Amino acid sequence: MRKWKQIGAFALAAVLTFSGPASTVWAGSPEFSRTSEEWAKLRDNVMEYDELKDLIHEYNVTVQKNQLDISDKKKDDKVTRDQYAQYYRDAAFDARSNVSGDDPVADAQAQVAAAQAEEAADKVTEDITVHQLTYDQQEAGLVASAQSSMISYFQQKLELESAKDSLEYMEAQYQAILVKQSAGMATLSDVLAAKEGVQSTQASIEKLTGSIEETRQKLLVMLGWKYSDTPEIRDIPAVDFEHIAAMNPETDKDAALEKNYTFKINKRKLENAVAELTKETLKRTVLSNEQNIKSEIVKNYQAVQQAKASYEQAKGEFELESKNMETAEHKQQIGTLSRLDYMKQKNVYNTKDNSMKKAQLTLFQAVQTYDNAVNGLASAGG
Repeated sequence: MRKWKQIGAFALAAVLTFSGPASTVWAGSPEFSRTSEEWAKLRDNVMEYDELKDLIHEYNVTVQKNQLDISDKKKDDKVTRDQYAQYYRDAAFDARSNVSGDDPVADAQAQVAAAQAEEAADKVTEDITVHQLTYDQQEAGLVASAQSSMISYFQQKLELESAKDSLEYMEAQYQAILVKQSAGMATLSDVLAAKEGVQSTQASIEKLTGSIEETRQKLLVMLGWKYSDTPEIRDIPAVDFEHIAAMNPETDKDAALEKNYTFKINKRKLENAVAELTKETLKRTVLSNEQNIKSEIVKNYQAVQQAKASYEQAKGEFELESKNMETAEHKQQIGTLSRLDYMKQKNVYNTKDNSMKKAQLTLFQAVQTYDNAVNGLASAGG
């Protein structure tokens, strides 16, 4: 089902207006920008975590539109700050040209419009660099969103697996209570409570199934597949504990500041600013950005450590439950454990296993969030 042929930038505009299926959308970069092996990896019908960034860059519609917009701005001579300001100055000139002396009200309105346009020209801080940084930030944000969606997809699958395990045990428990009721050893209330548990879990399974499909479709569309496609979605990589051990928020603050998109955008605007009030406002904004970015790195580092502790606790609980499961397996083999009690122990074991795996995914997400913050996405507060 995958994927797209390649075209050069000159044909991108036609592609973006195409209304057919997503499988006909072209990549955003020319063929020579990647090796044939790299293109083959991106064009196969397999989704892997480590290729999310490249898939977003080549096949996300928003990114392609942004690339086209930058190209259009260059063609329209919207590159420097002065060129952006000139558009307002031209508007001021046009407004003053409408002053005829025949209609005092219309003349006054034209003068006000001209003055507003001149003021806007003085306040302009945009240039092509600001727009490119803004679009780069948006692309990085889309990559982060795709990463989170893929992690969430597998977390939800684990929740579904756990719910199905619980349902199997609850159904067996419900049947056992029905047998007890027929023997006068259980009340109607016991039966109804067990039935309610089964129905509640069935409802949870239906909801989770829908959420998983919704997450899957969202991810597919972001990466260029059609929502109805069925690519293989590979597992999330294992957590790199050596990387966690090497994290140093104190030194990473400098890298995060240097790479931060919001910080770079506001610094560029400050360089472009002409009006004194605009300069002063941007100076305060840049200082605030710097403090917020450094604070965010520390906050994200603490989140990694908390997630790591939670994972280690979940891992310890699973290892303990593994021993209990071994005991249950042995008892079942020698006939000293009932089927229902065995199913109960198996359900607890599977729950602990899934909890450990979910904790590992949560840790993986925390690490990714920290890395993304260091690489430009730390919240700068405006």
